[in-house]
Amino acid sequence: MDNVQLSLTSPGWTNSADGSWLWRPVRGWDPGERVPGVVSASPGQRDGQWTVVRPRGQDLVLETDRARSHHLLFAYADSRWIVTDDPQHMRSHLGSWRRDHQAAEAFAHMALVPGSRTLVEGVGATESAATVVLRPDGSWEQRTWDSYRYAVEPITDEAEFDAAFDAALDRAVGRLLERTAGRSLVLPLSGGLDSRLLATWLRRLGAADIVAYTYGKPGDREGAVSRDVAAALDIPWLRIDLDVAEMARVWQGPEGARFQEQTWGMTSLPHVQDWYALRTLRRRSLIDEGAVILPGHTIVGNTHDEHLLGPAASRARVLAAIASHHTTLQGDGRAAGRLALLRRELLRTEALAPVTGERGAQELIEWFNIRERQAKYINASMKAYEAMGYDWALPMLDTEVWECWLRGSQELTATRAWYARYTSQRFSQATGQDQELYTAASTRLPAVPKRLALSVLRATGGDRALSRVRSVRAMLDHPMGFEAFATGISRPRQALRFATGTTTLGLWSELFLANRWGADLVPQD
Repeated sequence: MDNVQLSLTSPGWTNSADGSWLWRPVRGWDPGERVPGVVSASPGQRDGQWTVVRPRGQDLVLETDRARSHHLLFAYADSRWIVTDDPQHMRSHLGSWRRDHQAAEAFAHMALVPGSRTLVEGVGATESAATVVLRPDGSWEQRTWDSYRYAVEPITDEAEFDAAFDAALDRAVGRLLERTAGRSLVLPLSGGLDSRLLATWLRRLGAADIVAYTYGKPGDREGAVSRDVAAALDIPWLRIDLDVAEMARVWQGPEGARFQEQTWGMTSLPHVQDWYALRTLRRRSLIDEGAVILPGHTIVGNTHDEHLLGPAASRARVLAAIASHHTTLQGDGRAAGRLALLRRELLRTEALAPVTGERGAQELIEWFNIRERQAKYINASMKAYEAMGYDWALPMLDTEVWECWLRGSQELTATRAWYARYTSQRFSQATGQDQELYTAASTRLPAVPKRLALSVLRATGGDRALSRVRSVRAMLDHPMGFEAFATGISRPRQALRFATGTTTLGLWSELFLANRWGADLVPQD
């Protein structure tokens, strides 16, 4: 296409003589001479994480993987297409910079913009498993190249599913080790399931150069559990202690603004959780410059509202539950009913995974969660690694693991119970010992007085009040230092908002939309 302004700024891009482009988060996977072969393959045959740009006659085709690892922005202005992975480039070439008010309203309650819209009027964004076709006349269409369907004859035997998952992880993690040979692998390690399983598999397959890191306020319990997990697997472990005052100071300065600019992507709240720890690792040279970071994000665990699973669930109840689940940030129980953009995207997703058959409810609940929150907020946290100059990969979201998960029965996949057993067993096999999983600390009382106290609280409604008080305290003094990112709202005001149902993400979304988070990014008209 002659009328295209194409600006691909990430160092992960490789191009070829035929005009096609391939992006990978681990550079060097596909040299230029191999790009045409990868691009010409069907999307489902491309392994790892990727984004593709390719000409097709007079059209330009944009394709994203299931994880939406690296989305593209596109807009038609002055008789040409602007296509880029850099919001600032889009801003500099777009004639007008106006807020998309429907998108912003949804963003306030979700920390993201559902569908292909962005916070800027007239700018689109590629979605998960999407093929976007841009035509010379300014028209475009988007279709989904994948569906989210569980196997018609699923695996019901737990031992058989264990073996299938073993094989999937062996293939995905093994391929990653082949392609990162000679490079340091860095694992963000929590005390929970996902990073523990990935750490176990790296050791199982003989990864030679691994280092794990954990961060939090001094003395937090998760850090102690993570240390013990790393020690059991004989993985070197780094601890980053968070200083809330210093975090707040840096966040409100040029570094914080630059980080937001690099990571918002025009569609989601910047994922700040890893930011200060990564900054510390970089500034202290604690990990190699050429390290590849391997977070444990996975296809497992995207179900919610398990009581709706099964053939008896009505379409209306499932749609209402999904809308409610994704609009909790401001504590407004009626928000879901007001967000026209959310309703439209729910119906569009339901057309891809209708609530029919034995597992229709599960498929729709998980597919919407994967396409929206997982892709646009959780997986978008990888932009933090890119901002610091690191490569990354998501082996537990790779093709084999994804497809294996969809072979499991509802009894094995509707909750994380099977996954917890599986992870614990594989960890024990690798280390010869058990380690506790991290759970939030709770106040311990003797059994009889505790039962009496709980009975009184339930009868008077005090259990809900106590839960709310604990929640407010945790948000005002978070183990990960999240209060450092809410300095634009006074602590008394924060406490009041938390007490009425607003969440930490809700406060951050509000500050971000108003450009009070330290960066001037979102149109205000």
